[in-house]
Amino acid sequence: MGYQDRLLRCYYASRAWVPARCLYHPDYFRVRKLLAADPQRRRAAAEQRLRHVLASAAAHVPFYRRSVRLSAAELAHEPPCELLQRFPFLEKAQVMACQHDFLDERASTRRLHYATSGGSSGQGIGLWRSKRLADIEKAFFAHEWGQFGFSADKARILRIGADARRLAHQGPVRVVGNRLMLSPYHLTPRHRGDIVAAIARFRPRYIHAYPSSAAALAEMIDPAALDLRLRAVLLASEPATRQQLATIGARFACPVSVCYGLTERTSLAFAGHRDGVTGPYRFEPLYALHENRRGCERSEIVGTSLWNDVMPLIRYCSDDFGAIGADGLCASIDGRRQEFLVARDGTSIPGLSIVIDEATWDFVRLYQVRQRVAGAITLCVVARYRRLSEQQKHFVLDAQLRRWGGWFDIAIEEADDIPLAPNGKRQLVVSQLGSA
Repeated sequence: MGYQDRLLRCYYASRAWVPARCLYHPDYFRVRKLLAADPQRRRAAAEQRLRHVLASAAAHVPFYRRSVRLSAAELAHEPPCELLQRFPFLEKAQVMACQHDFLDERASTRRLHYATSGGSSGQGIGLWRSKRLADIEKAFFAHEWGQFGFSADKARILRIGADARRLAHQGPVRVVGNRLMLSPYHLTPRHRGDIVAAIARFRPRYIHAYPSSAAALAEMIDPAALDLRLRAVLLASEPATRQQLATIGARFACPVSVCYGLTERTSLAFAGHRDGVTGPYRFEPLYALHENRRGCERSEIVGTSLWNDVMPLIRYCSDDFGAIGADGLCASIDGRRQEFLVARDGTSIPGLSIVIDEATWDFVRLYQVRQRVAGAITLCVVARYRRLSEQQKHFVLDAQLRRWGGWFDIAIEEADDIPLAPNGKRQLVVSQLGSA
């Protein structure tokens, strides 16, 4: 067991006994109260937060101070939704071209956490966050999933996600505090016995997983034989297909919640599946102000966080599509795909789990994972400024070999660009299995 694993075990084993006020920023509790308040108070709070974010950005964020001309009187008295229209739409590439220009100049990066993501398009973005913002994010999930009795600190959770992944030679499960961590790459018949035994011992009340992983588990085990009585299945990170939701809901005989969110923290929505029926996505109006940018017969989802005053992204274009009604409901979201890679042993591995190390985004602008033969992948990268040096190529390749060498043979190649797919979005994974 590594040092980091030991720290995590100690942390999660003890946090259930630590008072919540010691774990979370005071704004976590303020947001929880607002979410439980009447609609009028929530609308007033959302309007107040929008005004604050816009005024703060116009005064203290270099990018907006250059690009938006608003007087102090306008920012203080004009309706905030009208003020928002004076701000430009924002693309991911713009943020990465001048990251520090989006950071509030009063903030010190030494006290912030820097997080990166390639998302579902392989186009990297790096963001600074504070603990306050992380705790506010948790407040929205605690409110939404709390309807099922869920508690991140105390509930017994079966977690299947990137944070649970294991190397090829390792076992499929480990216990970390109140979570049974199940590697999404080990959901194969070979590991079925170990998985079933671990679930029988742990007896989780909730599953928190990728949709594809939850569906694979539902097909692998017999919940009735395990006497597995779940209160809810909580899905995130991937889109969920109708068939997957039907399988998960029927096999586990409990409500299913599906989350739509972004690493950039500019949009948040939830959909529910119960008794064979899937409802629409409901965008949370106290989390962000959501808009649609219309064009090419589709409506792009655009979001403005109401809480991120450290690195505010205003009118951020998600590259995902779905018409959001005046009531905040959206029938479906398009733009994300479930993409898989096939390992040496035939295991299907979710493409979203192929991640690039944070330092790589300093010199890589885009990447794509390509597969033509099972058990082998090519990482195609586009340099941020100029051609990659041999040292940079070795850095990227060595990091991936350490993480995935047990599953794949890995090669790296450099390209001038990565073309858009027919849906207008770059694909993280391109599989040509069977066409070679």
